[in-house]
Amino acid sequence: MKIHLITNCTNLKKSNIQGKIQLKNLIGNNSAQTIVNSWCDKLEKAEQKVPANEVYAGDHWKVAKSIIKPNLELWVLSAGYGLIHNSSKIGSYDATFSSGSENSINKTGLSNSEWWDTLHQKRSADVLKVESLHSLVSTNIGDVFFIAASPDYLKVIQNELQQLVLEQKLTNENFFIVSSKHNINKQLIPFFLESKADFCSTLKGGRVSLNIRLAKYLLDETEVNIFDCKRVIDKYNDLEKNAIKLLVKNRKKLSDEEVVSFVKKELDIFQGAKVSASMLLKKLRNENLACEQKRFSRLLKELL
Repeated sequence: MKIHLITNCTNLKKSNIQGKIQLKNLIGNNSAQTIVNSWCDKLEKAEQKVPANEVYAGDHWKVAKSIIKPNLELWVLSAGYGLIHNSSKIGSYDATFSSGSENSINKTGLSNSEWWDTLHQKRSADVLKVESLHSLVSTNIGDVFFIAASPDYLKVIQNELQQLVLEQKLTNENFFIVSSKHNINKQLIPFFLESKADFCSTLKGGRVSLNIRLAKYLLDETEVNIFDCKRVIDKYNDLEKNAIKLLVKNRKKLSDEEVVSFVKKELDIFQGAKVSASMLLKKLRNENLACEQKRFSRLLKELL
């Protein structure tokens, strides 16, 4: 028996990989079908390909890699590639299911779910080591499937998950979903474990890595070839019971323009010295100002 941990990719990619492919360069007067075809062609011909676990960066991915052990396979929900194994060789790319980015999937004319389905029809399953999420589960009956993903990524695989539940390939014995509060389909609610902000005091780290940190906590000490679903539920219930209530500060939410202005001012102060996104965001929040971590990182990246 194996545990298949499925988590989302990250916007942060390592900068030493040559030839980054950006979705924004294909968006324009092209039809949605042309964009998908061109995208898959560019991915196939990527200048440099390395294992996925060497492409992604940031706290989320660092935690995800730390969970890998002999009986656990790590899979990635990638907006650019679809479902891939962490060892699949891929190029560096920019594409996201999150709205508001110049590389957002919704700018292609397709919904996130339509893009996901079309991508799996066009891509090379042999190279990426799996045909689809449905085929992964169907060919590994008896294994455990643990999904730790953000709501945007969870939404694109909901239809496949519902079908697998209907086919009784995913059950209360072998299936868990870890995500933040989400309008999840009622059919999937019995498998849902909410990653609540109150857990941060115990699990440490920022909100952006909370889903994968909760998964690590629940899977920690799971022995090879032994999986106890009751133990997972008990650990979650104990965590929820003992969580320290997070104090919510009434910060002023900033627009993109205001965030950029703040960052420019801070960078001028540092006068070229190296400064991290987390340091700048902490300073912004200490001034009782608000910006979601993923949005802040994106704006900083675009500015630099």
